[in-house]
Amino acid sequence: MVQALATYILALESAAASTRTAADRAVYQHYLAEAAVLLARAASGSGDAALAPRLSAHERTRGHTWLAGPERAGADRAWAAVAALASVAPAT
Repeated sequence: MVQALATYILALESAAASTRTAADRAVYQHYLAEAAVLLARAASGSGDAALAPRLSAHERTRGHTWLAGPERAGADRAWAAVAALASVAPAT
């Protein structure tokens, strides 16, 4: 889980740096802030019970926000890998 979250954070960072869509920048910053907490929780060994609600909350955030630029694809793939490990149903 730690590796998958680190990969997700790096994908978010890359997408945020390369987006040409101004509105996406704030969304990426929000995602990065939430993902940092997820990584810290996973790395601290707080357990799945403590991490699961935060993963679900981040999934809800992703479902209620929109990224317009094509650079989001890498972050979407990285999040899908995290969600699969955590058995979090992806937002549609």
